[in-house]
Amino acid sequence: MIQGLFISASGMLPKATRQEAVANNLANTEVPGFKRDSMFMREVRDAMRRQSGDYPDWRLNRFEGTWTDFEQGLLRQTGDHFDVALKGQGFLAVRTPEGVQYTRNGSLSRQGDGALVNLLGYPVLDRDGNEIYIPERYETPVIDSAGYVRGRDARTGEQEVLGQLQLVDFPELYDANAKAQTPYQPPLVKGKEGLFIQSPATARVEATNVEVVQGFLEESNVEPVVEMVRMIDLYRSYEADSRAIQVQDSTLERAVNDLGRVG
Repeated sequence: MIQGLFISASGMLPKATRQEAVANNLANTEVPGFKRDSMFMREVRDAMRRQSGDYPDWRLNRFEGTWTDFEQGLLRQTGDHFDVALKGQGFLAVRTPEGVQYTRNGSLSRQGDGALVNLLGYPVLDRDGNEIYIPERYETPVIDSAGYVRGRDARTGEQEVLGQLQLVDFPELYDANAKAQTPYQPPLVKGKEGLFIQSPATARVEATNVEVVQGFLEESNVEPVVEMVRMIDLYRSYEADSRAIQVQDSTLERAVNDLGRVG
């Protein structure tokens, strides 16, 4: 009977973790460039145990790790000259107090000193790792498909190159062999502020399969309806395991208080 409690509890642990991921996905549905998270479960190991004649170890948490879906989101036109969307594989680089981090959120703005920053106020970097400054005299900068940032004089129409956005990529993100490793080590780790942090052993290259689109933002790749269905399904399953524990606990109570009574 105690083994039954272990089995029910082992089913509840990963469901609670997956519910947190689904809730986080729903909370960030409207965040530009957000990439949904999902979970790796220890299904392969359990299948290997069964094929060898052994039994799955239900007493262990079946949660294996987290992975991020980097599928391209839809592009939404905003008309803002400081908004950029990345069409294809690549990331923008920003400087944070913890070092350089990466994002697909191209909602940018200009600070009072002219620095080009993201929504969190972190400077956006150019190809050489320097900050990009847009003088106040250039009210509407031009950002082309290669990421070149130009200032255009409203009177003369002349343009001045102010820098080129640093566009980087991580080939391991698309490597099927790397994804098949157990435990899975993600090339990029999502930080608390939604930016991506490069893992120490991850190779970084210049992005070549990407196009910068000015006046657009990439929407999150979260499908709210799908995530809501997942949330309801997880809740029902979690509730069933919880009821199973309650039934077994009630049975144990009767075994101890009634059956164990000496007549």
